[in-house]
Amino acid sequence: MKCCLFVLFCLASVYLPAQRSKFTFKLGQEYELPRKTEDLAFFGNEKDGIVNLSLKREELIMVRFDPITLNKTIEKTINIPDASRNFNSETLAQFGNGNYFWLHSDWDKSNEREMLFYDKIDVQSGRISEANHKILEASKIAGSGAVSGMSVFNFKVTGKYNYDYDAHRTKLLVSYRLFPEFRNDKKNIDVLGLQVFDENMTRLWGGEFRMPYTEAVMDNEDFSVDSKGNAYLLAKVYESDKRKERDKSTGKAGYHFEILKFTRESKKIAITPVSIDDNFIRESSLIENPSGEMILACTYSKNHKGTGTDGIFLATLGLDGKIVKYKNGYYEFPKEELEKFASARAKRKIEKNEDYETPNLKVRQVGVLPDGSIFISCEEFWVEVHYYYSTSGAYSESRTYYYSDILATKIDASGKFEWLRKIPKRQRGAVPRGTMGYKLISDGSGFYFLYLDNLKNLHLEEDQVPKYHVDGYGGQVVVSKLDGQGNLSKELLFDTREEDIMIFPTDFYQINGNQFIGRAKLKKTLFQPLLITVN
Repeated sequence: MKCCLFVLFCLASVYLPAQRSKFTFKLGQEYELPRKTEDLAFFGNEKDGIVNLSLKREELIMVRFDPITLNKTIEKTINIPDASRNFNSETLAQFGNGNYFWLHSDWDKSNEREMLFYDKIDVQSGRISEANHKILEASKIAGSGAVSGMSVFNFKVTGKYNYDYDAHRTKLLVSYRLFPEFRNDKKNIDVLGLQVFDENMTRLWGGEFRMPYTEAVMDNEDFSVDSKGNAYLLAKVYESDKRKERDKSTGKAGYHFEILKFTRESKKIAITPVSIDDNFIRESSLIENPSGEMILACTYSKNHKGTGTDGIFLATLGLDGKIVKYKNGYYEFPKEELEKFASARAKRKIEKNEDYETPNLKVRQVGVLPDGSIFISCEEFWVEVHYYYSTSGAYSESRTYYYSDILATKIDASGKFEWLRKIPKRQRGAVPRGTMGYKLISDGSGFYFLYLDNLKNLHLEEDQVPKYHVDGYGGQVVVSKLDGQGNLSKELLFDTREEDIMIFPTDFYQINGNQFIGRAKLKKTLFQPLLITVN
């Protein structure tokens, strides 16, 4: 193993001379976890230390590391005796005042009650300072997924709760959807629970609200909360339960969006319709900016067909409940940037169509910066399904997941479209995520994208198409940086081609403003903390 680490450091020194590197990385002390242990989170800071939480059935494993040396200082296994087979780890709630709370849920089947709890984590001492504090109880909640329980015949429902913060990370909105009264979407009307907490996890207010439309007509797109504790839902509303994307008689969208606002002062829902003329909204987010305004950010298309995106639409929700275009409103992607790192076939298509749309674009992050500018990062993502018959004659299928180019755009506080930049990558795998995708952190100096890539893409020319990184076959850890002016730079941190080393970029966390923290997998049960610092 020491030989393997020596190879890593040698590779780093070859590709990144110390005097030129903008990034440094540090591998800490090895630590071992039981097989099939779920990694929950890394968190902490340079003063109090760094903690990793992992879960193994009814045991919480807490490992604390010295923030300077990354040597292990404390390791504890904490039993969770009251956990039923429906026990589920939810999230780590991290607030601006330095408080950390591990949220976990359970389902009391005999009394048919859902429960949500928190444990407060003391980073400095590496212990739980307040355990099993119940913050929510409700009737049966619908989830978005399921995982196997104690046996292959038992499953527990997951994805029951959504968690959203305000711009200053002083408020937390926990939202959920009660189990439907009717299984028929045309009859059922959702009842949503909204609970707002402060930075000490004290409940400020909450309630359960009956939606204004049936489930067949209304889709819940995005939840949000502002610094005053008001809660919001961005909803896609179809014109009928036939759910047509386009009205054939008018050619316009067969749906519109609405912003629903919920306050502690009233049980009545305030509803504001959203209009973007004759365009089609693809994906949408609602987020608070530092001055307390709610910003609506959408990707839009002029064409209802396919999966293309023309650009970004921005608007604000005023205190009077009206939607106003944010400055110019529409920000179309410039085709000269889209042509970069594209195939000859794709370039011909761009040249042929003046209104070329970027295909398969998924919005990953929408952020409002301290100066009021807006940053949006997207990723081209799609799934190919392959159908075939096995040698035994049985019908089967396989899936291939593609995580392709990153598109990042910035609109300044005055509403000027500053820039769009394409960061080229091509990732392919047989399972979702894995070593694919990317992690974004930002500070005052710019935006940093951490991902695994093919070495041949390190110095790619704009007229070249990137080579594939295949999930599960090693790869190079790369950080691409965009500064405030949109200048792109790329650096190779190290090579993971040694078969015992595996890095999962999307599982890294931001601490101290300019650092990524995650773990390198050396063997099935052996790990090392990996700290990446932006200098």
